[in-house]
Parts: sequence; C-alpha cells; structure tokens
Amino acid sequence: MANVSLFRGIRYRDDLPLDELVAPPYDVIPAAQAAELRARSPYNAGHIDLPVLPGETARDSAYAKAAATFASWRDDGVLLRDEEPCLYLVDQTYTGPDGRVRTRRGFIARLELAGFDDRVVLPHERTHSGPKLDRLRLYRAAHADLSQIFLLFPDDDGAVGSALEAAASGSSAAAPREATDGDGNRHRLVPLAGPAAERAAAALRDRPLYIADGHHRYETALAYRDERRAAGDHSADTLMVYLCSIGDPGLTVFPTHRLVRGVDVPGIKELRRRLETSFELTGEPLTEGDACRHALDEVSAHAGEDRVFGLYLTASATCLILKAREPAATERLLASGFSPEAAGLSVTALHELVFHEALGMDASDAERHIDYAKSVLEALEALAGGGYALGAFLPATRVSQVRAVADHGETMPQKSTYFYPKLLTGLVYDALGD
Repeated sequence: MANVSLFRGIRYRDDLPLDELVAPPYDVIPAAQAAELRARSPYNAGHIDLPVLPGETARDSAYAKAAATFASWRDDGVLLRDEEPCLYLVDQTYTGPDGRVRTRRGFIARLELAGFDDRVVLPHERTHSGPKLDRLRLYRAAHADLSQIFLLFPDDDGAVGSALEAAASGSSAAAPREATDGDGNRHRLVPLAGPAAERAAAALRDRPLYIADGHHRYETALAYRDERRAAGDHSADTLMVYLCSIGDPGLTVFPTHRLVRGVDVPGIKELRRRLETSFELTGEPLTEGDACRHALDEVSAHAGEDRVFGLYLTASATCLILKAREPAATERLLASGFSPEAAGLSVTALHELVFHEALGMDASDAERHIDYAKSVLEALEALAGGGYALGAFLPATRVSQVRAVADHGETMPQKSTYFYPKLLTGLVYDALGD
C-alpha cells in the first residue's frame, strides 16, 4: 500500500529569480551545460545535485562540498522551509513534437519507501551500477533528497485527479513560483496545504505506483534506507517523488535511440541473412542522407503495435527499416522466456533478436557498448562523428506497455522510455528526518 504524505519542503527565497536557480536532472546535463548552470548563480541547483561534472573523477571531497553548500544555503536563508506540510502542484506547459501545446499536471510529495517485492512501487527498466554509486555517495554526505524521481499512478476512476483539483481550487499555502527551462517549457509550482491536499495524497493509498524516470535513484534510496536502518536510524525511510496520472493528457513519451560501439557489425548482406528469420526489410536500403533521416523520423514517430525500427550501418552509410516477421519473431521471444507483454515491445525485439542473437551481445554489454540519443538528428550527428558501428532507431514505448510489463514483474532494457518534459531540480528540496 502506497503511503504518500505532505511534507515541509525546502525552497528558495521568493526574491531570488527561479530561472537562475533550477537545473535539469543531473543525469542529462553535459559538462558544458553544468558549468554554465553553476556560473548562472552561486545558488544554482547544479552546485549541489551534480557535485561531480561529467568526465571528472568522483572524490569524497566533492560530495562533502555539495553537502556543506546545501547546509550553508539553509543557514544563510537562501533556502527556507515551508511552515506547514504541503503537496507541491507542478504544471509543466510545453510544445510537443507534433507542434501542439500541452500541460502535464503532477505533484511533489513524500513517499514511504517500499521494496520491489512489496509490489507497491513497480520498475520497468533495468539499471546500471555506476549512477547508483554516485547518488549513494551524495545521500551519505547530504542526508537529503535534492531531486525527485518520477512516478506514474493509475487514476481510472478519477478520484485522485478530483481531489487534487479540489485542493488546487482552494487557497494555496504560498504564492506560485514559475521557471522556464532551456527548451522554453514553463514550470509552475503551487504549494497546497490543508485537508483537501491530504485527501489527494490519501487517494493514492490503494494504487500501485510505476517508476517512469529515476530507477537508479529509487534503488539507491532503498540501499541508503537499509544502511541507516542497520544503525537503528529510520530517518531515510522516505523519498521525495513527483507523481503524475497515467491518463494525464499532457503525458508524453519519446523514444531513446541506441548508438553501438566496440561491436563487430557485419555488412548488409550478412546482417540481413542473420535477421531474415525474425524480420522483413521494408523498402530498399537507403544511402542518401535526407532519405535516411526521413525514414528514421517516421520510425521514431511510430507508436503502433507493430515492432518496427531502423538500423544505420556506419561502414556503408546505409539505413535499413525492419519489421518483425510474424509469428516467427514472437515465437522466438516467448521461447526465450519473455511474456507476451514484453515480447510485443520494439525494444525487446531489438535487444534480444538483433543485439543478442544477430550480434552476439549479452545484457552486460549494454553498459559497455551502448550510448543513447534522444532524437534522430542527435543520433545521426553522433554516428557521422565516428566511433560507432551501428545506430538503432526505435519508436516510443507507450505508457500502456510500460504499465503492462511492470504489472507482469518484468523490466525492459535501460532507457526504453523518455518521458518529456523532465522535471526541474531545485523546485523543492527535502532534508531527511527533519
């Protein structure tokens, strides 16, 4: 049972311009942007949530400095703790890939941590070890939640949405704050207190929660909780989270494309021979740049049931569009132990039937041989720069598929989803145990 509660958040003083203080999530910030964020303000969230810049060697002193900085901001009145427990309503207004303006509504709250075996919080992706160690070192130093993980909840009966709307329609606990991110997305935060806000939190009690973004951070929070419990301390039993309804009309999922390095990729003729049992080639191989990009954009925009994806072979600058051949593809995946829900995913077909069967990669190879790109253009530019033998271009995984796979107790390969927009770091902080 999900135990979601209001809490006394720690927020920036009202006279400080929020645009200068917030930052994207730590794991999507390149080194150049991190430096720019830190230069933007001495109080920017990047100073504390990203203590080690990309490419730097992680040292205990960097995490200790972040913790000391967070403490000094509180001591100096840069950060103030709200006087009463709140839910923090967040409306994010953005332009989607189709040109439509959407608003995604969610809220920030505290969640009592529960192990995955409890089936309260359900993951849908596998994780890598490196990011978890980084977050654990920051937890140990700061003993605080400096950013939120992103959870989805079912609201088929509309009860949570109605309670949240009632809370938002009443008097808020404080004035709204707004910030605009680098993509031009507007983030509006409103603290909500009182009985209506408490009812909104209580309405989640009997609902499963699905991790949309933040698998590493959730697993790290569990590890840190267990460390503290072993010492008789229960101050790390909660986690600050952002919650959004699965049915929210502003919820958008983008694909994440794969860039493969350090793997022997055969030529087109041999690759087609290895794949022909499970896939059919749609159209002719493409070698002209604009035609390749157009075809891959079409794959990226595809969100139907068919497992369709694109492959770009760097050696021959050739683009292939593949479609799963039925029933052969499904039968092979089911025989490998996948459920029908997981077998129906494009990302499963890519990793199992192409990366594993055709190229000989195993699950552990993903961390060593695969990088990721959020757009077709970004991926093609990386491929043109050298160093990658293959690009794989996927359609978006639908939210209903995420829910079905998680309900079945399975996980997808890492970065099978890209929920957009990201939630800004710095809207609210939480000191554990306070």
